[in-house]
Amino acid sequence: MKPRIFIGSSTEGLAVVQRIKTFFEPDYDCYIWNDGIFQFNEGFLETLLKSASLFDFGFMVFAADDISRIRNQEYNTARDNVLFEYGLFLGRVGIDRAYIIKEDTVKIPSDILGVTLLSYATTYNQDGIKIPNQDFETQLSNLKKKIDEKVALGHLGLLPSTVIAISYFENFIKLLADEIIRQGDKIQIGDKIYKSAKIRIVIPRNLDADMKRQATIYFRKIHFESCPITTVHRSYPIYVESTSEGNVKDEAIIADMPTILSGIDKAIDMYFRVGHIGKTQEQQLTEERELNNFTRVLSLLISQEAFCREIVEIVDDDNQPI
Repeated sequence: MKPRIFIGSSTEGLAVVQRIKTFFEPDYDCYIWNDGIFQFNEGFLETLLKSASLFDFGFMVFAADDISRIRNQEYNTARDNVLFEYGLFLGRVGIDRAYIIKEDTVKIPSDILGVTLLSYATTYNQDGIKIPNQDFETQLSNLKKKIDEKVALGHLGLLPSTVIAISYFENFIKLLADEIIRQGDKIQIGDKIYKSAKIRIVIPRNLDADMKRQATIYFRKIHFESCPITTVHRSYPIYVESTSEGNVKDEAIIADMPTILSGIDKAIDMYFRVGHIGKTQEQQLTEERELNNFTRVLSLLISQEAFCREIVEIVDDDNQPI
């Protein structure tokens, strides 16, 4: 699951936008404003407000589309709607995740002079279309380093998935890892003893209104056995697979699908005021983003805790590492 970037521009800026999309696509899911994001059956502002919530980053291309007269002087300026979209994304994703990519002759409002922006020079191709010069990819590479760092550090924002990931880690994963390490080479799970154990967190591909049923079906399918494990805090129902036979087994694989994720599914339904069966494209994109964020935040928390780092892994529901 890749972080998602929205790239906005005027119609005249599409050649620049396509260069940006091509550059970032290997590592990011990139959406251009004309990729069907904006729905014709809704008001523009309503759709834009929803769409801004679907993305991790917003890039706005300020091309020299218009000429504005300011204090009796003329300046090249970006199209008004592009400036408006930038302001909206700035409010939704934050100042460290909304970026301006501007043509070097464009004047920008003084209120946003302190934000991070990329400036490019242009030339004309053989068809007379204005395009960025050869140095543009170097500029984009510098921008990519910035957002790669943002992704690596995690985004501890106020998304529902952030709060849910922290709660899941603190109230289950960390306590379970502590108990496994505390028991050493005699780990009691149900009526069996194990020499060692690993914790495997299974992230589903999509959300379900009843995550407990989805988890039950998944673990039956892969033939994991349900049994309890007791920590100093409480007893937990878990699913286990062992690597050998007999009363004393070598290693237990303790697997869990976070049923707490059902809270995200309910939050998405409330946000979109769902009154239908099935999921719209917007709901699916939001779901993917929340699962993405949950996984990134959880991975960050695990990497910072010594016991968890040693014995916890995150996989998808095809058992592939994430």
